[in-house]
Amino acid sequence: MRKIDCKVYNPLGLTSRVCAELVAEANRALNCTVTLYFEDDIADLKSIMNMMSLIIRTEQEFYITINGSNEEQVEQKFLSLLTQLKLLKQEA
Repeated sequence: MRKIDCKVYNPLGLTSRVCAELVAEANRALNCTVTLYFEDDIADLKSIMNMMSLIIRTEQEFYITINGSNEEQVEQKFLSLLTQLKLLKQEA
C-alpha cells in the first residue's frame, strides 16, 4: 500500500475541475484501488460522485492510498499530477 499526503492550497478549495482530474488519473489505474481519506469521510477516487460529495476547503489536508499490483507506478503518476495541481503536501 502506498500513501500520499495532500493539502489544498487553492483559495477556492478542491474544485470540481481538480476532482475530475484526480478521478481520471485513478481510472487509469486498472489494477489498483485508489481511495481518498478526509477527516471521517472515505471516497473511492474512481467515482466522480464520491469526490463531488466531499467538501474540502483551503488549507485542509487529506491523503490518498493506492493498493494493487502496480501501485508504485500509479503512485509516481499521482505524485506528478498532485505536484502539477499544487495539492502535494509540502513539508515545513
